[in-house]
Amino acid sequence: MSTKSLYDASKNNISLEAEINRLHHQANMNVEKESRVLTAFGLKDGMSVLEVGSGPGCVTECLSTLVPNGSITCLEVDPILVSYAQQNLEGKTQCKCNFVEGSAMEMDLPDNSFDFVFVRLVFVHLPDPIAAAKEIMRVLKPGGKVVLSEGDYAFNSISNPLVQEAETIREKISRFKGARDTSARRSWYILNTVGFQNIDIEAVVCHSGDKGLDWFYPHFDPDRVKALIKLGILTQEDYEIYRAAIEKFQTSEEAFFLRILLMACGEKPRLD
Repeated sequence: MSTKSLYDASKNNISLEAEINRLHHQANMNVEKESRVLTAFGLKDGMSVLEVGSGPGCVTECLSTLVPNGSITCLEVDPILVSYAQQNLEGKTQCKCNFVEGSAMEMDLPDNSFDFVFVRLVFVHLPDPIAAAKEIMRVLKPGGKVVLSEGDYAFNSISNPLVQEAETIREKISRFKGARDTSARRSWYILNTVGFQNIDIEAVVCHSGDKGLDWFYPHFDPDRVKALIKLGILTQEDYEIYRAAIEKFQTSEEAFFLRILLMACGEKPRLD
């Protein structure tokens, strides 16, 4: 288990406050649509839910409204985010929440424990999503369900006018991440490989016309690109070109920003 924060500002050039603000916007892009899909996939009040990669609790707060008489176990590898979530969610959630510091790759949780597992924008960060899916299968009760909500570099964000500089940066990031940046399109394969049944998939579209372009700004903020310079993924010149392109994009009368999440659901086989 890691004892080091994943959001080390000195390393990533991103403050914890800025990252939590981005995650807050990310979690609240389209709560209504995601909630409808979760309900359609079988999430019901009273269930015991595992949220894998719960971070600072932004999604947890939304998720708790769907199971006010149930419970949520929040699994998060970053100790700083676990501590933040515990403090920030106090008195805000509508159900009982338990916080567990641990990895999705090797959960210190008992077999057959949960009715429902929700994993949102986490598999893209994992070195072995199939191993994580096996762990999810293990902790789910027979007949329990998992929902993976993931993006894909090919359609993760769409803008008008097209910002070609952003497309170029996205391609460089994708090459760095490899298969992890195609986690959405691989969701069905991952669930099927592990043995989940009754697999289904839905798309959730988040458009800036709903909440305004400013709401999405943390996701294409040029300052986020600076962190990639230290990692050697981008150059200072890449950053300057991108920053200028974003400034130009924001002045367009037609400017909009759109994100697409694929939500894949699988069911653990029931006992005979």
